[in-house]
Amino acid sequence: MYIFIHGFFVRAIPVILNIKLLKKSKHILLFLFIGCSTIGFAQNLVTFEDQMAELNVLGKQILTSETDEAKYNSNKAYKAALRALIETEASFDYDFSELKTISILQANNLKIYNWVVPLTDDTYEYFAFLQIKTGKEKYRIVELVDKSVSIKTPENRILTNKNWYGALYYKIIHSKKLGNDTYTLLGWDGNNLLTNKKIIDVVTTSEKGIIKFGAPIFKTSKRTKKRIIFEYAKDVVMSLKYHPNIEKIVFDVLVPSSSSLTGVYEYYGPTLETFDAFYMDNKKWNYQKDIDIKLDPNLKDHFWEDPKKE
Repeated sequence: MYIFIHGFFVRAIPVILNIKLLKKSKHILLFLFIGCSTIGFAQNLVTFEDQMAELNVLGKQILTSETDEAKYNSNKAYKAALRALIETEASFDYDFSELKTISILQANNLKIYNWVVPLTDDTYEYFAFLQIKTGKEKYRIVELVDKSVSIKTPENRILTNKNWYGALYYKIIHSKKLGNDTYTLLGWDGNNLLTNKKIIDVVTTSEKGIIKFGAPIFKTSKRTKKRIIFEYAKDVVMSLKYHPNIEKIVFDVLVPSSSSLTGVYEYYGPTLETFDAFYMDNKKWNYQKDIDIKLDPNLKDHFWEDPKKE
């Protein structure tokens, strides 16, 4: 005969009249119950240790392989393994901080998994999955396809997940002042041999699967833009950081090393003395010139180094 206890069917032990044997059987039965419960609990725990170990190996191969073909082969395997992992419901709330070669950002109903393939010609290709929570225990996965090389006048374009201006995002900003499904992103782009870029973009999600990048919400001194792109010399560092205490995106003012080099961005760098900002008002990011913030180490963001360097 079997009895149902704590979610398990356990074989009943016959009645034993001997007191000593009865006491012993109680201990055995208790041990059996504890053992069964422990096994059941362990089966309900979700861990991704094996998957993360595999992804870390593949991620290192992407960065260190000597040929582009080898990098792309590792990236194909990386993308497939990552997608299989994040299609698991528990992944949305799981801490993947042990993954080493990927940027993972999360706010409200959006989680971004974002990484880069550095190519041998000193250019970069970016990859990402958006994991969007659409309801209780309901999620949707959207892959982003980097088409930045072919996108003309990107500051004025509304883009989609299949036509994405790729970057490696390091900050996500969510405020209901812009809308519950609207997220501002700060990103880095290694661009090419001569320049780096920093990017302020915005992504809007919907339950119907419509993803839009860019929106006419960046009011500059001259016109309204759909995203902001800064380009500067490869050997300098530009700060672009969100300060939640003042709710502003603060950034270095970039200038050429000589007035004759205006527009030649490999000669642009920060003044290190003046900062501008965007502040949120009336559902837009509004430009503010020369903000009054003292230069100090806390102002500088943790900028992205060349991913090929360890």
